[in-house]
Amino acid sequence: MMKIAIISPWTVSDTAVGGTERFVIDLAESLKNLGNEIDVYMLSGESYSKNEINYININIKGKDGYIEEKTLIDMYGSFSTEESYIKLANSLEKLINVEKYDLIQLNSQLFLKAFKNKKRVFTIHTNPFEFRMSFGEDAFETMINIMKREKDEFTYFVAPSQFYKKNYEELTDLHIDFIPHAINVNRIKKDINVDEIYKKYKINKEFKHVLLPSRLEPVQKRPMLFVKAFAKIDKEERNKFEVICTGIDEQYKIYVNEIETYCKENDIKLKLIRFDYMYEAYSIANLAILPSQSESFGYSALESLTCGIPTVLNAIPTYIEISDGSKNVYIFDKTEESLLNELKKIIKSDLKRTNQTAEWQNKYDLKKFGERYLKILNTESEKK
Repeated sequence: MMKIAIISPWTVSDTAVGGTERFVIDLAESLKNLGNEIDVYMLSGESYSKNEINYININIKGKDGYIEEKTLIDMYGSFSTEESYIKLANSLEKLINVEKYDLIQLNSQLFLKAFKNKKRVFTIHTNPFEFRMSFGEDAFETMINIMKREKDEFTYFVAPSQFYKKNYEELTDLHIDFIPHAINVNRIKKDINVDEIYKKYKINKEFKHVLLPSRLEPVQKRPMLFVKAFAKIDKEERNKFEVICTGIDEQYKIYVNEIETYCKENDIKLKLIRFDYMYEAYSIANLAILPSQSESFGYSALESLTCGIPTVLNAIPTYIEISDGSKNVYIFDKTEESLLNELKKIIKSDLKRTNQTAEWQNKYDLKKFGERYLKILNTESEKK
């Protein structure tokens, strides 16, 4: 048995909107089910215990308040110099006693300077586009330069996609292990009365429902690309559908007005729902749309396909990897026009769910998830 600390920049809970938060839960449970003792540390949020895993808020801000990676700039600087990384590392090391742990799994490249005397595994959740978008070019170059110097016996890096494994290896000259995220199927596929979900959230069951399961964020996730394409669908067909957006955490509420106004002006039925659990959202979906222009992995795509929902994905590398070998997937080529063409084909179909093959599901098996992480610690790595 190992004692493992998982350190997350995000607030982790069963009701989390983001896929990366759900990644933390699935990894923690996979490692726990292999007989390990797991503590998850969060920078903010409510502490709790579930399934013998402790989720601990270290309250890095010193007072109540939601913390995400971007808000750390206010506390530690722009991350364009190593000083910001060192200051953040000092805070983490004061608030988390890691001496009792055999392994530290970290979920942000901003944590690169922390716990350097312990065996560490970094999961890379932020690709170059996303890091630059959040922190700027100077911060990206600083982060890469720090990574380049982390070629030691204690530090391992994991990328959840083959594309970004190769990308970061080229940028850093390090060995990066590839481990795709896995999924707890029981978390998103439940035997429930769908009519109760319709009633709970006041959803009109007479309509078919298009689900946008990602965060309501305009640049990376691009929900507006979908609604603009959908507005060009024949009105008679369009009126059979209601669009449901789910990713409405506090920091994304500022984008609500744009999508609400556009849908009202273009006669698109829209509901913005903060579901208590994502399985509720997937249970009522007839069609899922993921128009992101960039993803380091794409948890929502994995979830939707696992549920067998007809799923429309943008042709970005990580979505192509996830969808390889899957059923009920439709790929569009980045543009509004290409998305519109796919929608025209899809919306007149019966939109039935399809069970995925055992071979495809096996790639994302929860038990193998933790095993793959532990295996890299027991294998002579190319990085040394």
